Amino acid sequence: MKKIIFAIVFLLLTFILFAQVERHEVVVTNIEVSARVLDGNQFVDNLTIEDFEVYEDGILQKIEALYLVKKSKIEREETLKRYNPALSRHYYLLFQTIDYNPKMEEAINYFIHQVLQPEDTLMIWTSVKRYNLPSSAIKTMPRETISKEMQKIVRKDTNIGAMQYRNLMKDLKRIVRGIASSSGGEMPTIKDMETDSSSSMFGLEMLLPRYRETLQKMEDLRIVNDKMLIQFANILKRQEGENIVFFFYQREFRPEIQSSTLNRMMSIYQDDPNIMGGLQDLFQAYHRDIEFETDKIKEAFADSSILFNFIYMNKTPENISGIHMREQSEDVFSTLSEAAKATGGIIDNSQNPAVGFKNALDTSQYYYILYYSPKNYIRDGKFKRITVKVKNKDYRIRHRVGYYAK
Repeated sequence: MKKIIFAIVFLLLTFILFAQVERHEVVVTNIEVSARVLDGNQFVDNLTIEDFEVYEDGILQKIEALYLVKKSKIEREETLKRYNPALSRHYYLLFQTIDYNPKMEEAINYFIHQVLQPEDTLMIWTSVKRYNLPSSAIKTMPRETISKEMQKIVRKDTNIGAMQYRNLMKDLKRIVRGIASSSGGEMPTIKDMETDSSSSMFGLEMLLPRYRETLQKMEDLRIVNDKMLIQFANILKRQEGENIVFFFYQREFRPEIQSSTLNRMMSIYQDDPNIMGGLQDLFQAYHRDIEFETDKIKEAFADSSILFNFIYMNKTPENISGIHMREQSEDVFSTLSEAAKATGGIIDNSQNPAVGFKNALDTSQYYYILYYSPKNYIRDGKFKRITVKVKNKDYRIRHRVGYYAK
């Protein structure tokens, strides 16, 4: 009887221990990190495997291989363990712009003539549709022809895709001027009344909800959201090679009623529940919650090993009498800037997209690939943070900040 009991206990202990091993399975995996080391604006190309330190969650790791890559070719390697890095380059150009910037022609021309190689792939994603440039076209078509066609696509789709946005913007401006005049503020100009006389004919009871609805329509046109960004990162994770992304985003403004006009309306119509209710709804519409889950987006982009570059095209707001032009792109700027940092990419904030695009292109061409096998690697689904250092040097190092252990 004792032997039977002992056998049962032994089996139970074996089962428990086996279950624990299954839950905390330790496996061997290889982690690849692309690192761009800069001294000022110059890439440092003379570093060895002994110059680097890689930490995962603060723990120093043993680097097993180093490859110096220049324009998708290995220039030098040091290996304790041999790897086979995928060096194919896939370029993605994403555009969410309202106005076509002529400087884009210069940027595109530089990319096609100076950067794009016959082995590369290129996808252009505008607000209208997606375009894939076949590798056969890169190999056979004249570069000037490719550049001109690409410029034409970006210019045409910007004008088409932004048409609804611009129409809504015009409506908002007219409605705001109508609200200002209806509340005893500055009268619309003759040009305003000729353009949309209906705004001055409607009372505040109709103008306020019309204004709020138009604001919501404009908000619904924004294509950048958490789901789209994370899905995009997950798709690129499945593609081998260097996935290099450039997101061109133009600073956005929306016309709002000036605070002096709102205060005057609150005073004048404090006994009118309909208008006061409309004003309260308006205040809620003005309060835009930041909906981006920045940490999740940063981690998804880093985990996918893409190089994400954010080209933020600055823009001066219009100066329109009676209207306050409020910026409404601060949430996109903050989130995508953090995503670029998390992947080792460039953030450019200027009115000239050609300069930022060129800088990001030049920086992306040269990099080190480092390999290591994490100590006590566990598939726990958690995000592991990576830090790359160069010993005894104060260089600027761009690299992805981590990965999910799955």
